[in-house]
Amino acid sequence: MPGLHVARLTPDDWRDYRELRLGMLRDAPDAFWTVLADVEHLAEAEWRKRSHDRTLHVRDAGGTPLGTTTVLTRETNQALGLQAGSGDALVLAVYVVPAGRGRGVVDLLLESARDLARGLGCTRMVLQVGESNTAARRAYERHGYRLTGASLPHPRLEGQRDLEMSRPV
Repeated sequence: MPGLHVARLTPDDWRDYRELRLGMLRDAPDAFWTVLADVEHLAEAEWRKRSHDRTLHVRDAGGTPLGTTTVLTRETNQALGLQAGSGDALVLAVYVVPAGRGRGVVDLLLESARDLARGLGCTRMVLQVGESNTAARRAYERHGYRLTGASLPHPRLEGQRDLEMSRPV
């Protein structure tokens, strides 16, 4: 993974976060519960608010974002999807741009998310993945995530479920 590094976002990273977030929703609209129409109209102030230190970017040597994920806890949980239990770190919105795939970006994201969760005192990491997204499931399994047996119906894809996976921190 030469030249790759992880950055925890600050409000000043809002432009990069916005571009990556909009790009991921265009590229893989069914992989996430948020849709492009929900966020494309947001003003700078809202993007700054969303660009916080619980969101990680993997960047190349030139600073270009290649991937992202967000780690939330019970105290910072969103009202959408999984709900964090005591000691849980929710790993949300894992995404790697097409040019970053096969370069270890997802591995760096998941290991950095684990480090962040450990620093927050979490004991378990939890995520959800579309039942048909076998590539993502394999990546998560490589990092020790296992199916819990729990699932959630996808909010827009009738008959599709997001499967819960977890691992110890």
